[in-house]
This record gives sequence, structure tokens and C-alpha cells, in this order.
Amino acid sequence: MKTDLSCVQCLVRNIVTLANLLADDEETRLKIVRKMLAELSEFDFHLPPPLMARRIHAYATEVTGKSDPYRRQKDESTRLAQELLREFLEEKKLDPNDFESLIRLAIAGNIIDFGVNCDLKLEDARETIRLAFRKPIDSRALKTAEEAMENAENILYLLDNCGEAVFDTLLVRRYRSKVTLCVKGIPVLNDVTRREVGPSGFDGIVKRVIDTGDGTPGVSLEHSSREFREAFESADLIVSKGQGNFETLHDTDRPILFLFMAKCPLVAGMLNAELNSFQIVCRNLRGETPVRDLK
Repeated sequence: MKTDLSCVQCLVRNIVTLANLLADDEETRLKIVRKMLAELSEFDFHLPPPLMARRIHAYATEVTGKSDPYRRQKDESTRLAQELLREFLEEKKLDPNDFESLIRLAIAGNIIDFGVNCDLKLEDARETIRLAFRKPIDSRALKTAEEAMENAENILYLLDNCGEAVFDTLLVRRYRSKVTLCVKGIPVLNDVTRREVGPSGFDGIVKRVIDTGDGTPGVSLEHSSREFREAFESADLIVSKGQGNFETLHDTDRPILFLFMAKCPLVAGMLNAELNSFQIVCRNLRGETPVRDLK
């Protein structure tokens, strides 16, 4: 996905938000903002926006020495999701044996995203997640997704945000014997790293966890580790969580299943979908989802 002019506003907001979050003094904040605005002015708009976000985070953390700026938000998001999951199970709103319920919950958790929504209030996210079982969903794509996950022997599951990952545990558990779990190699936004795998509830569920070796809020194969690239190329199916992963991987030739909320107008337009709709996007699979402007 190319970076669009409409992405500039979001990227600038992220620059300012990160500078305010990380820097303790005005001089450092201005240094980050000025440097990253200059970088943005020279950025290749043929590349996906998460690659610019990668630069923003790398520079801001280097200047301030604070490597994991969203740690508090990540831990709070995880606790919120654990609380909601207990609520859903106790009140029998969720059938852990029903594939559609697991998919709906996995997608609903994608609202916990401090990249698209810098000012996200977790209480607002709580209400969105509670609507998970009433939102419209593409039944044809759902069937394709279930068939793909049932038939695959080697699934690479790309996690996205903290909190959201707690809900992923139910879907991953269903296919635990054939899942390799993947997280970010370097902290970025509120994305899951190895630190959050255990607290999210994956201990004892999956045998293999790898990371991208990178801090892109999506996937940059160019910057990823050899281990990740080999896993990516050898998987029978890649299950990709989150909009950032969609933005960076939607034109791959690998069999891939994207599960996310379409949280920006540009992505929603690519899918001819409503803003904040639940998306099951199948690429290089039977029943492939039409996507506009792939190049």
C-alpha cells in the first residue's frame, strides 16, 4: 500500500504524540519533531506508511533513551482484555468452540490501537469490544478463513496489539499444534513483543514463538530477521492481525488471512467497506477478497 497524502496528518500526529510522550523537555521535543518532519518531507510515498512510523519510533527512542514508550498502556490494555474475556466466558456471551465467535473477538480487540488513535481511551475500547458479537461480518470470507485454518498444517500467526492478543489466545488455542506465534522484535507503539507473550496468556499454548527482529508497526521483510523471513516463506497459511500488517503485506504472493478493523478511510476505501468495520480479507486463497489499488 502506498502512502497517501491523507496519511500525512496521522503521521504528523504520531510524531508530536511520541515527542510529548518520550521527551521531558521542550528542546528535545522540538528536536524530534523537526527531524521527523524533515524525514517525512523526503519519505518515498510509494512505500507503506508503517515504514515512516518505524523511522519516527527509532529516532525518538534513540534520542531519549526510552525504548518502550507505551509499556504502561500495553500493560493496562492486557489487564482490560483479561477482564473482558473473563466477563464474556462467565456470562456465556462467548462460545469457545464456535469459530465465528473466536474470529469476531480476535477482530474486535484490534480497536486497542495507539497508532491510529493516539488518544485512545480504554473505556471506549471496552464498549467497542462488547459489540463484537453484533457487528456485521462477511460470511463467505468467514467460511474461507475457517477452511484455510483447518486445512493448513503450518500456520504463522502474526500478533498485533497488546490487549488484542489476549483475545487471540482462544483462536490460537484451537489450532495450537500447528501455530508458530510471531511478535515484534523491537517495541513500537503498543504492539506485542516477547515481553508480553506470557502475560497475554500464551504460555503453554504454543511451542514456538519468533519475532520479526524489527520495529515496524507492520511487517517490513527488508528489515526483518532471517528466522522470520524463513517462517514467512514456509508457512502454509499466514494469519495476520491488525491494519498495519495489512498495509505492509496486502500485496504479498503468500497465502494470507488478514483479520482487523478498517480504522482509516483510505483502507476502508480499498475494501469498499465502512469505517471501523470488521474485516476478514483473504489473499491468495480460494474465495479471495477484492482489494482496490494494490500497487
